[in-house]
Formats: sequence, C-alpha cells, structure tokens
Amino acid sequence: MEVIGIVKKFFLTVFLIVIKLNCYGNNLQIDNKIKFWETRRKGANVFNVHVLKNDILDAKKYNIQFVRLAVDKFPTKERDFLIGNADNYSELVKDDLELLKNILNFCDKAGAHVVITMLSLPGHRWSQNNGNKDDLRLYKDAKFQKQSAMFWKDLARELRIYKNVVGYNILNEPHPERIFNKQDIHIEKINQDQVQNMLFEFYNLIVKSIRDVDQNTPIILDSSAYADPNTFKYLKPVNDSNVIYSFHMYEPYEYTNRERNKNKYSYPNCIIEDICWNKRSLEKYMIEVYKFQTKYKIAHGKILVGEFGCFRKQKGIEKYFEDLISIFDKYEWHFAFYAFREDCWDGMDYELGDKDLPWSYWQSLEKGKSYNLERKSTYLQFKVLEKALTS
Repeated sequence: MEVIGIVKKFFLTVFLIVIKLNCYGNNLQIDNKIKFWETRRKGANVFNVHVLKNDILDAKKYNIQFVRLAVDKFPTKERDFLIGNADNYSELVKDDLELLKNILNFCDKAGAHVVITMLSLPGHRWSQNNGNKDDLRLYKDAKFQKQSAMFWKDLARELRIYKNVVGYNILNEPHPERIFNKQDIHIEKINQDQVQNMLFEFYNLIVKSIRDVDQNTPIILDSSAYADPNTFKYLKPVNDSNVIYSFHMYEPYEYTNRERNKNKYSYPNCIIEDICWNKRSLEKYMIEVYKFQTKYKIAHGKILVGEFGCFRKQKGIEKYFEDLISIFDKYEWHFAFYAFREDCWDGMDYELGDKDLPWSYWQSLEKGKSYNLERKSTYLQFKVLEKALTS
C-alpha cells in the first residue's frame, strides 16, 4: 500500500508539473501577443484576392513587421467570406475558415505577424461587394449588432491559438455618420454625440464578446467617418487595457485620389480653395489623435495608423510620404502603408513606380489569370517606404 501511495504521489506531481508548464507556455505565447505592440511596428496592408507565399516572404525581406489582412476579397462559395451571408449570420463558413487558417499557417512559418481586418460584418456588407451601395443596417438594428458580436466571438475562438495573429481589427472604416448625411460627411455638422454613442455601444458589445473567449489578443478599433483622425475629437475609449485605436490618413484627398486629382495637383502645394498642404498642415489634420492620447492617457503604442497611401502616379508622392512618416515618427505611432502588391488594382502598388501597365496585364486580370509584373524597389515611391521600414 505504501508503494502505491508513493506511485500516486509521483504521478500527481508529474501531472501538476505538466499543467504548470502548459500554463507557462500559453502565458508566454499570450505575453508575446501583448508585448508585440510595446515596440513600435511598421507594416503593410494586404487586401488581396490571393495571398501568395512569395509575397509574404518578400514582405519579410523588406522588414514589413506585420500585415493588415483583409479577408473579404478571398474566394468563397457563399455570399460573404467567413460570414456566409451578411443578411443573416449563423455560423462561420468551414471551408472559408480552413482557407484563412492555411494562410495564417504559412504566414507563421514565414515569421509574419497578422492583423485580421473585416470589411464586412452582418448588416454591414462592404460596398464593393454590395453594388457600390452603402449598407448601414448594422448601426440601426440591434439584431445585426448581436450577430456581429457572435461572429467575432466565433472567429476569436478559432484564431486565439495563433501566436502570429496580433490584432483583431473589428471593422474597417466605420461610418455611422452616413445615417445622418448620405451625400457627404461634414463631421462638424453632424450630431457627433449621437454618432459616437452609437459606435461606443457597438464596440463595447464586440469587445466584451471577444473577451469571453480570448482575453489576450489585442483589439483594434477604427475611428468613425471612415477612420478619420479628426473624429478622435469625439471618440470614446472602451474599458479594455489591450485595445489599440486606429485611424487612416489619405488627406488631402483631392491630391491622393486618382479621380479627384486627375493630374491637377502636386505636393506640397495649394489644393482646393487655396488651402496649402505641407508637413505642417498634415500634422494639424492629425493633431486630434494626440489630444485624444493626452486626454485619456493613451500610450503611443496604443495608436495605429492603419492605412496611409496615395495614387502612385501623383507628383510629389515621395515628399508626401516623407512628411507623413516623419510625423508618425514624432508621435511614435505604429503604421501600415496601403498597399503591398494588391492583386486586383495597381494604383497603390509602389514597386511599379509611375509606369502604365501593359494591356496584356488587364486582359489576364479579366480572365482571372495570374500575370507576373516587373516590380522594382528602386522607384522613389517605394524607396521612401523601404527606408522607413528599415530605420
């Protein structure tokens, strides 16, 4: 009997050691997720139909430290990737989830960290997948908010074990302002208390839902009005210490956008109504983010410039990038440029310089065939980004 008792104690001790080691291993992995953003990070947006292993490997060579991955463009047999149908979510689409996990696995093997970004949610179908029409049901109907919370809870439960998934970006560029003004968003003319209460309640619901199953993966929240930095003036932080607040920077839009510019404007210069845009005016446009940090004691490591970019043929683009990045450097904000080797639009693929693409490229794109473009890191548009990534 004494021998049996000794054996039982031995196995009990071994069992407890194994449990502790497992817990330590999990906590080590968890700590790495939390600590990832304690060091300033520089990344890129990958909004591609097909995420290629070679592109991820090349991103690592350029010292791109994380990719902001939008999944909504991925091929699916259903109406909406992962969601199934944004009109009525019930469960994750298994085949879509398997595709996403395969991508995350090869990203992990390449040493690439990933932020998962949703362009669509239940009741909020991405306009490009919706006949270019805004879908604002999410902001009006609690049913879709609950479905979105369930979706993110289901997704977080599946992805929480991936140590290279370092962020859940709940919804790309939310814009509840459109409920009050469908034609154009004038931030100051809209009841921002109403808008921000709406967004806060939605974000709070999603954060709580995710934290039921995943207490550790950082959650990234975009500001309203399409992630405009000016809306940080009204933004309300949620009660979660592991949240990162994000904005996008494409101002002045008349310069950065191909259709608005049409080769009329350069940078730095006076653009529209004689408003002169230079480094000083760019910083002024983003100053509300810093004020938000000061007001709520938000650390620099909790701010992410989730997107910035410019049509690759605009005059002065390299100076525009230099000025923006110097401001991000000043405030120690994380950033991700838009975009890295987007496979369905070439307008912000800076490794292509300012050159027109051959007609054979567009023919291949229409037929759904791949086409090997000649990319170079020596173009000025990309060199300024490459320098920032390695500094």
